[in-house]
Amino acid sequence: MIDLVKFSDLSVASIEQYKAAIQDAFPNIILCSKVIAEYWDRVEFYFPEYQIFLIENNQILGFINAIPLYWESPMSDLPEEGWDWMLKKGVNDYETGIGPNTLGGLQVIVTKENLGKGYSKTLILEAKRIVKEIGFKHFIIPIRPTFKSRYPNMEMEEYINMKDGKNIHDPWIRTHLRGGAKIISICSKSMHIDGSVIFWEDLMNCRVEKSGYHIVDGALNPVHIDLENNHGTYYEENIWVSYPKA
Repeated sequence: MIDLVKFSDLSVASIEQYKAAIQDAFPNIILCSKVIAEYWDRVEFYFPEYQIFLIENNQILGFINAIPLYWESPMSDLPEEGWDWMLKKGVNDYETGIGPNTLGGLQVIVTKENLGKGYSKTLILEAKRIVKEIGFKHFIIPIRPTFKSRYPNMEMEEYINMKDGKNIHDPWIRTHLRGGAKIISICSKSMHIDGSVIFWEDLMNCRVEKSGYHIVDGALNPVHIDLENNHGTYYEENIWVSYPKA
């Protein structure tokens, strides 16, 4: 039997599985985010009821991490800072007493051995149920397309429209569109990661010999490295999608 479990009800063993699944799901560049380091623990502490897990026989199958926030402007005005903005906005709203009217999806992860079984759809449906139950106005997600890292030099605008026959090429975009989501816009600075040249050399496991754009394993876009100023910057493009109110 598969159970839906909130973060506050996880066992110690399940929390370890959860942490391992996050490490396994993302490339190292994402795990280096300073925004995640500063804010993530507060997501779990402030909003355990919005961290939903699918568990069977004490094993995590998948989970969705979400955050409530306040958003009253048009969807077209969602900021290009995307994921970073949403994480900070939800935490800051909570700490300043601003009541939420929107649920933001931070990530949906299915463990590798359980991919392709429809669990991501189950988790999104549960989030949509929560939105309806609470009476939120919006459900928004800055999605990270699954296969975009295979085409780091391709503009996101072009990638969105890639097709295999009649189907959208990227499976994560397909999943959301088939689930009723609407693409709102590209958030071109959704995640911001920066560091010294040594930081980037360690991440790429090679020496950087010239300034300019460089490809980093798992990144959706190239990283710009400036040798003269000993600094490199990565802005990850994501895609804002919105689910209609049920």
